[in-house]
Amino acid sequence: MFQNPIKEVIDLSHEVSENMENISGWTTAFPMMDTIAKTKQLSGGKVGYAARMILISEHTGTHIDAPRHFVEDGMDVASIPVQQLCLPGHLLDLTHRKVGEAITVDDFEAAEKVSGKAVGPGSALICWTGVDKVWGQKNMNRIRPHIPAESARWMVEKKVTLFATDLIGMDHPDEWHDPTHLAWLENNICMVQQLCHLDKLVDRDFLFCAFPIKTIGGTGCPVRAVALVV
Repeated sequence: MFQNPIKEVIDLSHEVSENMENISGWTTAFPMMDTIAKTKQLSGGKVGYAARMILISEHTGTHIDAPRHFVEDGMDVASIPVQQLCLPGHLLDLTHRKVGEAITVDDFEAAEKVSGKAVGPGSALICWTGVDKVWGQKNMNRIRPHIPAESARWMVEKKVTLFATDLIGMDHPDEWHDPTHLAWLENNICMVQQLCHLDKLVDRDFLFCAFPIKTIGGTGCPVRAVALVV
């Protein structure tokens, strides 16, 4: 008999709703295409169903960035190898960094040492800052620490397979040219942003999974990110 090795499934994704606060500034809407009342009337009461259209930015809520986001001919969402979207998770505790502070290479190296595991390929490196508590607030993109491009390049040198974080944006809020994004994406390292509930993963072994819709030409996509605790 098959024995399921998964002890718990933890949802790491924020909810998405109409007119939600969105750092991209674009609209999030779910206009109705059909309602149960309408289709019941049209069918003479034989059937009733509802359907909505989805109108959102690719970079809404808990989402993944593909290289195509910053690199014109970079890998799009549909081309991300599925094995890079479900990996052993490596949680790094950076919760000591406050609003406006940089998460430096020294910070990452110290957190790596505390975790007892080496940063490198074959896992999802997860930066936990605790800022999911301000998610949804006005100007949430500025109520956070940030990751300098130097720290991103350190991860590139370590050959990190996937980067993930609860951060709502990762570059310094005033660096409009987003050098941290570019450092990862030009090296084919995808990023999952705006996670939540990372505190539930402390001292636990888990698989990190974040699957987007397989969109051709996609620069990013909302994901349902989960941790499969084993």
